[in-house]
Amino acid sequence: MKKFVVVCVVVVGAVLPASSSPAVSSLPARDECAVRAQHADESPFVLAERFGEASAKERTFFLFSTSVAKYILRHDGTGEATSHAGLRRSFYVRVGAGERIERVYSLEFEGDLLLLYQAGDTGYVARMNQRSRKVRIVTIDPNFSPPTIKDHRLVFSDGTVVSL
Repeated sequence: MKKFVVVCVVVVGAVLPASSSPAVSSLPARDECAVRAQHADESPFVLAERFGEASAKERTFFLFSTSVAKYILRHDGTGEATSHAGLRRSFYVRVGAGERIERVYSLEFEGDLLLLYQAGDTGYVARMNQRSRKVRIVTIDPNFSPPTIKDHRLVFSDGTVVSL
């Protein structure tokens, strides 16, 4: 666990400050609604940055951020959230035995963190309360493409609908 923390600190210190993409849009609220209306069929989910090799023996990390915290998620479902005040807290997402997380999409929705991720032959939708780190997970098709959000539901291109 100590190695994990050291690697996380090094990666966060080196990579996240270098990225200049803001987690929250700087558009005024009414302009943001207009932009969303124009691109209603586009997914608001963002692909997390991946660091490490896809090899079965190497560790892989996924980095993403929200307005509440910066996140690191390891290939085995172990994650760490670092608040803007510097407080670090662990969380876990479901991964099947012997599976590795291969890709992660994130979105901040109503104050919660939505994660779409693929681990082996399974896809998952996770909704995590960013304050308590309580996670609810639903299994989906692993060949998903990022969905759109309509009426508090995720709508995938294959017709799958997941209520939020």
